[in-house]
Amino acid sequence: FAAQQVMLREHFRCVPAIIAYSNRTFYKDNIQPLRIPNVSDRIDPPLVDIYVPQGYRDRQDGNDQEAQAIAEEISAILSNPEFDGRTIGVVSLLGMEQAKRIDALVRSTCDAGELRRRRFDCGDARTFQGSERDIMFLSMVVDSQNCRALSGNMFDQRFNVAASRARDRMYLVRSVK
Repeated sequence: FAAQQVMLREHFRCVPAIIAYSNRTFYKDNIQPLRIPNVSDRIDPPLVDIYVPQGYRDRQDGNDQEAQAIAEEISAILSNPEFDGRTIGVVSLLGMEQAKRIDALVRSTCDAGELRRRRFDCGDARTFQGSERDIMFLSMVVDSQNCRALSGNMFDQRFNVAASRARDRMYLVRSVK
């Protein structure tokens, strides 16, 4: 992990607001964010929090309400000329079942050709290791009745990868306060 290895100190993928979480949490603020896009390329705000109050985690480790919220937001992005050409990805923070649900829902409601052009993909953090998208969604899946702390090196690495795949905008979609 970064503290035990040779560490790069400059970061060019994410805008500063997005990499700030990983920088603070995993790198002790030792990373210098250097990606400052032109005003015409910026997406404001870079961080979007979507709270889904009726969302709940079911027995198959999915959250249909979060999946629906993500599909609706992706549909809105695809129809907004301001986001033309922006690539899109979705990370499920609780395994592949939620990613499969979101993928099926988005593909059933959005144009397949446009999704291909946007390099649309859904998966867990490993799916996006070494990859990036202009816009990323993180689905937490859990709800206030069905959540527990996830700690340890494996989870740290998973969250670090997930939180650092977005170049310009990251959505956190959650059903827990």
